[in-house]
Amino acid sequence: MEEHTLMIRRMEEHDTVRAGEVIVAAFNDVFSRHRYAPPFDSRESGIELARGYLQLEPQECFVAVENGQVVGSGFLHLRGETAGIGPITVDPTCQAKGVGREIMMTVIRAGRHCSSLRLVQDAFNTASFPLYSKLGFAVCGTVLSLSGQQLRPAGRTRGITIRELTASDADRVAALDAKLTGIIRPQDIQFFLHRPPQLVSLTAGKIAGYLCLLRTETSTFLGPAAATELTVLRALISQAIELEKGKALRLRLPARHSGLFHDLLKIGFRIDHLQTYMVRGPWKAAKGIDLLALFPEAL
Repeated sequence: MEEHTLMIRRMEEHDTVRAGEVIVAAFNDVFSRHRYAPPFDSRESGIELARGYLQLEPQECFVAVENGQVVGSGFLHLRGETAGIGPITVDPTCQAKGVGREIMMTVIRAGRHCSSLRLVQDAFNTASFPLYSKLGFAVCGTVLSLSGQQLRPAGRTRGITIRELTASDADRVAALDAKLTGIIRPQDIQFFLHRPPQLVSLTAGKIAGYLCLLRTETSTFLGPAAATELTVLRALISQAIELEKGKALRLRLPARHSGLFHDLLKIGFRIDHLQTYMVRGPWKAAKGIDLLALFPEAL
């Protein structure tokens, strides 16, 4: 009888193709089974995601290997006392065998020095929710996954100036972000700064918010973002709509921001699905108003 062995180890460059394929297969499978549109349109997009994480933080990327074949992966994003987790994926043919739990345990151990671990879980996925709950994660909020195309941007708001983020803004943006969200992530600001244009807002000459844009050939994800008040983030999103005209836009909005949600519905955004924000350890809601990141995950 053939012996099956499972090993969790750090990801290497040669793993990224197979890991990316698994990411696409796992997400597209669970979305399709629940009658949602598959989130990935090609295997290349998953491979690009795996490579992007490996370049950003190579020591915090992990793969599950069974009999010499990569069958899953998981990613940790260390940000001071806070860490984001995800995505965590397992090949559909290898699920329900404990592989996902082993990946999660490895990621949790790697983040053991952080007081707060966070993840975003698709609410329709009734397999992952109990796993995360058993591992100590508790629900702290609902996230609205929104998308739209051919959107109608809101009009200009008096007193708010929107311009491109520059290198001289980076430290001030990172400081404002930390003050509003509690997340220390200057490396993420730098990551987006090298993929211009990104957006910053000013009121009375002072930085009051920022919005990062993660672009692909056909769509753009808005986030992370943080602003001192609703009108500032609404103005940033309106500028992004004009900047990305014709492309599909997506974002993750904490459901507690009901005012901004109503505004986004008016300009053409719609809910794709609901997600659950889960935390292991302390958590405080962001001050002001924010959008969650897709890259890095769960921050």
